[in-house]
Amino acid sequence: MSYKTRSTPCLAALGALLLGSNVSAQDKPLLTPKDFGKWESLAASRLSPNGNWLAIGINRVNEENELRIRGGANDTTMVVAYGLQPAFTPDSKWVAYLVGVAPKERDRLTKEKKPVRNSFFARNLSNGESFTVADVESFAFSGDGRFVAITRYAAEGKRTQDVLVQELARGTRLMFSNVAEHVWNDLKPLLAFTVSVDGGAGNGVQLFDGNTNAVRVLESSPSLYRSLTWRPKSDDLMVLRTKIDKEFSDTTHAIVAWTGVGSASAVPKIFDASIGVPAGTRITEYRRPSWSKDGSTLFIGLRKREAVTDAIKKGDDKVSDVEIWHPKDVHVIPDQRSSEQRDLRSTMLAAWKIGDNKLVQIGSEAGAAVALLDGEHFATEIDTRPYPFGAMFGRRDEDVWMIDVTNGTRKKVLDKIRFYYGADPTGKRISWFDGKDYWTMDVASGAKTNLTAPLTGAQKIDFVDRGDDHPNNVLPSNGAPIWSKDGMTMMVNSEYDVWSISADHAGGKRLTDGAKDGVLYRVFTTGGFNSTPADRAVDLSKPVYVTMFGKRTKKSGYAQLGTDGQVKQLLFTDAAIGAMNKADSADIYTFTRQRFDESPNIFVAGADLANAKQMSTTNAFQKDYAWGKTELMNYTSTIGVPLQAILYYPANYDAKKKYPMIVYTYELLTSGIHRYIVPRENDYYNANVFTQNGYFVLMPDIVFRPREPGIAVLHSVEPAVRAVIKRGLVDSARIGHAGHSQGGYEAAFLATHSKLFATAVMGSGISDMISFAGQMHWSSVPEFDHWETGQFRMQVPPWEDMPAMVKNSPLDKINEMPAKSVLVEIGGEDPTVDMRQGVEFYNYARRAGKNVVMLLYPGEGHSLGKKENAIDYERRILRWFGHYLKGEPAAKWITDGQTWVDRKKVLDANK
Repeated sequence: MSYKTRSTPCLAALGALLLGSNVSAQDKPLLTPKDFGKWESLAASRLSPNGNWLAIGINRVNEENELRIRGGANDTTMVVAYGLQPAFTPDSKWVAYLVGVAPKERDRLTKEKKPVRNSFFARNLSNGESFTVADVESFAFSGDGRFVAITRYAAEGKRTQDVLVQELARGTRLMFSNVAEHVWNDLKPLLAFTVSVDGGAGNGVQLFDGNTNAVRVLESSPSLYRSLTWRPKSDDLMVLRTKIDKEFSDTTHAIVAWTGVGSASAVPKIFDASIGVPAGTRITEYRRPSWSKDGSTLFIGLRKREAVTDAIKKGDDKVSDVEIWHPKDVHVIPDQRSSEQRDLRSTMLAAWKIGDNKLVQIGSEAGAAVALLDGEHFATEIDTRPYPFGAMFGRRDEDVWMIDVTNGTRKKVLDKIRFYYGADPTGKRISWFDGKDYWTMDVASGAKTNLTAPLTGAQKIDFVDRGDDHPNNVLPSNGAPIWSKDGMTMMVNSEYDVWSISADHAGGKRLTDGAKDGVLYRVFTTGGFNSTPADRAVDLSKPVYVTMFGKRTKKSGYAQLGTDGQVKQLLFTDAAIGAMNKADSADIYTFTRQRFDESPNIFVAGADLANAKQMSTTNAFQKDYAWGKTELMNYTSTIGVPLQAILYYPANYDAKKKYPMIVYTYELLTSGIHRYIVPRENDYYNANVFTQNGYFVLMPDIVFRPREPGIAVLHSVEPAVRAVIKRGLVDSARIGHAGHSQGGYEAAFLATHSKLFATAVMGSGISDMISFAGQMHWSSVPEFDHWETGQFRMQVPPWEDMPAMVKNSPLDKINEMPAKSVLVEIGGEDPTVDMRQGVEFYNYARRAGKNVVMLLYPGEGHSLGKKENAIDYERRILRWFGHYLKGEPAAKWITDGQTWVDRKKVLDANK
């Protein structure tokens, strides 16, 4: 392990920018692949709870990664080679992390089929004391931060592990063997763990109490114990105990729960799996149980039982492996196959009322989307079964049912809703969007209220996302609503602004004024997609953070909505400002900043984000190399739509020269103008690599209209290219195109329908509109979803507008293809775009006498997963463009291809 400490000088504040792209770079060297390895990117970072320390992960292209831990009174930086998964104790006194293995050593061990194992390291941030443990898979601090549980790797063939528990201050250590699960209490130094021994004689649940250093057996039996779960902010504990029944091939469980398990007198309460469970069901381990807030209820998962007599017996004849695909299959066989394990582990939610020992089934079927409302008196269930057509073809409607958790009674409360947003943080209301307005329903009374009708009616305020150009029959809103913590205010968005809507029907008001300056404001919350409504809610008694993004300028930053109703701009700059993170117990925040010419770095600041301190310096050596620059270009589409494009300049740009240009397209790309692009060989459409090789790179936005997926590309891309040509920056005869997936379709369409491109690279793209409409995402769904209302936006099935099918097909007029050459890439096992799409383009072009070369990577998917294949593809792209756009000598595979025998010789020589 490489470990070093250094004193860090004061780094530049937020306003300091790298100047490399603002000075002449003519005498600076260009990047070559041998330079790429040292390039750095930010990995995950973590603040200590008090905000005094920051752990920053640094990843490098060559995988020589490191962890930097910075802070303290002397602003010290500790650098740990291959450090990962840092964590601080709640009191911020200790930091711990795992230490990985050097890439070369990892590759050697893998080649020799030996285990690759991490080690553990902990350090006292006050006095520098430290200790390390080898062969550690994971670790976890106790809730009070006094202890750390260190989990060793399981022995070969074993599922149990040794767990070391060390008291950090004193250094004393205990070891527990044959541990199957373990979990700390979130407040006290109580470690609950299950023991599993071969033969079962010693299986049980045990409890280590750090206050007394005692270990207590809570229960013991030959059964297996699973899913240990503490009730948050308490010392109530539960576990599932297996119960085997020879009549069934599956396993059910009893529930064992302790109230106040920290007390030696705690007595378990048991729910016997054979009594009170709905007939034909079992308590399953596939859903980890959860506690109600008051501890009166445990929520568990049920599944239907599998009787031994139901097992399919082996017959005398050899059985066909036929698959039966039926038109009634909402989820077709490939979808069922890919979701097999998820389906086999899906459960029906149920509630065990501990006091009266009663089990209530809540979910109607395994896998049903059930959500408990705050207060846990009610739950909602989403039902899409009444709308199979929409589920199959991209118009997903759903009914919402309300379930009384106390007795399981259920009632349908909403019919055919497209955009349902769930409950408010108090559980008193549920909300949805009907394509124009936001609605709520009072859970207790069932009363439904249109909250925004006064705004969308008389005032003509529009909450619809007009930028979403997918042709669907119900339009989406500008994002999901954000609730106040008290559930009295819903915050929603118009195109630019945040609006406050009163849940008690008192009206609404605009909180920001982004439309005036073209700035999009959105409420910022730390809760993610899978978080609870309470996690996503905001406290309106305190200032609320909102993100800022210039729709045309691409500036970004943060502002605050004050309790006085004023908007205070905190940070708004011509750069990409990343998401904030807050220290657990201090008003200390981190955020990232980057530009194309400014490597990403992390900053720390107070609540007002003023005087932010730069905490990292990545890629300081960039100043020693030539670097390109970006320009945000405004132009108008062929049909009069204002659009934008990113124009990347070549490194060492010389205004006296005309350059070749590569156009890369997908859909809307200009929001990424400030993205720092790490040069690497296995990122095969890397714009920075292109600029280092002497190309302009153009990324124009594309907007679509129904039934014009290809025509829209022409309308959007051609005027952008002509605008660059008109400025005299590029040679109009040396322009190429590259795209992947949807962009691969665009590459094929432009190559066959536009006269502006000398050559194109089509990666995993669609070529035949008619055949593709009936094909599959082989890992999931049929294409008609994607086809009508998804990316292709065809709106109707093919037979309703066959001329549009032909007009937008790359194969139409392939015999007249203006591009001189096309390079096609396909993965032999692509589950997203059937690889035959690339083969069709190759064969049609070949028959038409056109110059099309195809690269087939056997076993690869929609993207190239093997590093060697990704590098190979990037190098071939550069050779292809080098020949057709720069006049470099053609590689032999470009002019003559490569026979199967010759390729096999190369592979055999490199085994």
